[in-house]
Amino acid sequence: MYKFSMQAGLVALGLSLLALSGCSTISSGVESVGKGIVYVGESIEKVTTDVKVEKVDDERFNLSVNFHEPVKNLDSWAMRIEAREVCPKGYVYLSRNARKTGGFAYSDAQCEAEMSCGYALEWRIKCEDVPNEPFSLFGKT
Repeated sequence: MYKFSMQAGLVALGLSLLALSGCSTISSGVESVGKGIVYVGESIEKVTTDVKVEKVDDERFNLSVNFHEPVKNLDSWAMRIEAREVCPKGYVYLSRNARKTGGFAYSDAQCEAEMSCGYALEWRIKCEDVPNEPFSLFGKT
C-alpha cells in the first residue's frame, strides 16, 4: 500500500508541475499579447493627443492636456505615456486636477446642449524609482 500511495503522489506532483508550467506559458503569452495591444494603443494615443510638459526642476514636471467632454476621472493614457517619457524609471503623483473657469458638465447630453465641456487635466509629478506594473487582463490589482 505504501508503494501505491508513493506512486500516486509522484504522479500528482508531476501533473501539478505540468499544470503550473502550462499556466506560466499561458500567462507569459497573455502578457506578450497585452504588451503589444498596449503599445499600439499608446502609439495612437500619443499621435492624437497633445500633452504639454513643463519642467519645474530635475525631478518635478507639470503636465497638462485639454479635453472637450465631461470629467470622468483624473487619469489619461496620453498623460501616462508622457510621464513615462520624462521619468523613465517611474514617477509619483504630487497632484492631479481638472481645471475649468466655469462649471463642469456631468453628462454628454449637457455638452451637446448648452454647456461648454472643455477642461484642462493637470498633473504634477515627481520622478522616482517606481517599477512598472505588470500587464493584467483584469486591470490594476
